[in-house]
Amino acid sequence: MRVPHATLQRCRLITGKEAGELLSVSPECIRQWVRRGYLSPVARDERNRALLYREDHVLEAERVCRSRRSRAPR
Repeated sequence: MRVPHATLQRCRLITGKEAGELLSVSPECIRQWVRRGYLSPVARDERNRALLYREDHVLEAERVCRSRRSRAPR
């Protein structure tokens, strides 16, 4: 599915640290989501250091991870 260019321009890009603050999780948790395939970086910051994530992708990854956790057997 192709996303219209106008939609991509409205998507806010955030760092792993900002994503962690947004969701009240650690940046390490965001890195684990990347390693596990729940989230993918889309760019790097202007200094080519920090990975950037689309805010809507971060929120979707959180929703998926939390729903999986609630279904896990105890």
